Amino acid sequence: MRLPVILVQNSPANGSAVAEALVASLIGHPGLDLTLVDRFDSLAPDSTDRMTLAGITVPAAVLDWRTPEKLFTTLQAIEFQGYRCAHQLDPDPGPPDSAHRRRLFLFDLNDHRDAKRIVAELDRIRDSLSVKTVSLGGLAPPKPAPQNAGVEKAAPNHPPANTASSVPNSKTKHPPITLNQDPTDDTLNELLDQLDDLDV
Repeated sequence: MRLPVILVQNSPANGSAVAEALVASLIGHPGLDLTLVDRFDSLAPDSTDRMTLAGITVPAAVLDWRTPEKLFTTLQAIEFQGYRCAHQLDPDPGPPDSAHRRRLFLFDLNDHRDAKRIVAELDRIRDSLSVKTVSLGGLAPPKPAPQNAGVEKAAPNHPPANTASSVPNSKTKHPPITLNQDPTDDTLNELLDQLDDLDV
């Protein structure tokens, strides 16, 4: 996630060095998108700065030369909605005083003049916004196992091949054959007798 950083340009005379250091550090800084605007209470409704602010709809850091309390009131007046969110340079913002759920990280440059420390805190905020969480309530419950899971199917009720009922019984007895008697001798004798009777 990228973090928009809105920096008010009209710094006091003793804050110009801090403003220049911040601009030099934030231009092209990975994950931070710098936007320079005029003083919020001087922006006309149809000004370019107001349209630029209207296009920022995600959590944002706002760097100004006033206390976070006054800065938050000014942002609400120009309809830059959100709630004051705690960070290391503004650790106690109090309870949210806005119905809008966008987080606004407010920096008072009168109290914090170390550009490196401010940029480091902006990096930390961006990293914290990039952490994704998963709601346990959104996880789908595991699917129940099928009722016949793990139960082997019964084999078809057919007799297996090569069982005793299908294999011929090698011990079946056959009638004996008498080798010294031809079963057709009687028939041949009768034929011979008939031939003798026909012989005149």
